[in-house]
Amino acid sequence: MSDWRPRVDRVDDPLVEDHWAYQKDGLEVVSRVMVGRPHPIPNDSQKTWYCPVSIEHHEPEVRCVFGVGPVDTLMNAMQYVRNFFNEVRPSVRAGRDRGQNGPETETNAEGTSS
Repeated sequence: MSDWRPRVDRVDDPLVEDHWAYQKDGLEVVSRVMVGRPHPIPNDSQKTWYCPVSIEHHEPEVRCVFGVGPVDTLMNAMQYVRNFFNEVRPSVRAGRDRGQNGPETETNAEGTSS
């Protein structure tokens, strides 16, 4: 039986992207989190879609998250990211880590600046 799942080695067209800092084994780790746009599985009679998700330092490869249709697939991908967030409780950094000219502040899990 052939493996029907797509092989994706990078997120080419990120829908959302961020950098999250968190503690792992006593060290601060900054992971780039990217979720790509939903794509249909070609020639699939079940109308299965996938979203590529990349979380540096968490998964060694890009993970394809599946669903039925684009909205379900995106919700499943974001739930996967949410589960990672709940696991590591990062401080979400604004501006400087995203390469933007925003304020150099850190934001905690509740969304308030520190």
